[in-house]
Amino acid sequence: MLDWLWSMSVAEATGFFFALNILIVSGAYCLECIVPRFFKTAPQNLQHSSLELLLMTCTVFVNAVISVAGWLLWKHGYLQLNRHAGVLTALRDTLVLVLLMDFALYVLHRIAHMRWFYGWAHYLHHKYREVRPLTLFVMHPLEALGFGSLWVITLMLSAFSFESVIIFLQLNLYFGIAAHCGFSPYPKWLSKTMAALAIAEPDFHLQHHRDETVNLGFYTTIWDRVFRTNLR
Repeated sequence: MLDWLWSMSVAEATGFFFALNILIVSGAYCLECIVPRFFKTAPQNLQHSSLELLLMTCTVFVNAVISVAGWLLWKHGYLQLNRHAGVLTALRDTLVLVLLMDFALYVLHRIAHMRWFYGWAHYLHHKYREVRPLTLFVMHPLEALGFGSLWVITLMLSAFSFESVIIFLQLNLYFGIAAHCGFSPYPKWLSKTMAALAIAEPDFHLQHHRDETVNLGFYTTIWDRVFRTNLR
């Protein structure tokens, strides 16, 4: 796959990353339509305002541009990927990426909730207290640019294995959609186990949308516990 990505022209890479991001949002929309048929507690109102649709479109555009920028940095040698990592190296790199990004996103999220920035950008995401999968993509373009840039900068810190990058991106998408599904699809025993292991489960972020002063983490609850911003 890396050889295929390397062989692309700028136009081909741009088309690929735009199509990929459109596919991701389309998948989230399909989940939003299908899940309520199987879970009665899932949000049933599937109507989206024109503002939501506009912000989602902007997020798709920004994410695609960030993807192309990361691809260009890789092509020009500013971003390195380990092509020959073993299983243990890939797992180690995945853990490092999760912890690094979790901390960085926690810090960025706290900044987003500072009065001057919140009123300028982040309030748009919090207009929707009853979240749905597509709410993940409803944000100010500057926030999408900030989150995406943070990811690219993190990748430039070290030559992470290609496998760990792919795994992390899948985990990021899973946690993002799960956090915005609007209900907890897991049995109670699994939710309790995740909480005990400091893994963020859907109710964790749902509480944040209802009380913006708590639960600022993304993948884990570690930093909320350390900095005492978890719901107690």
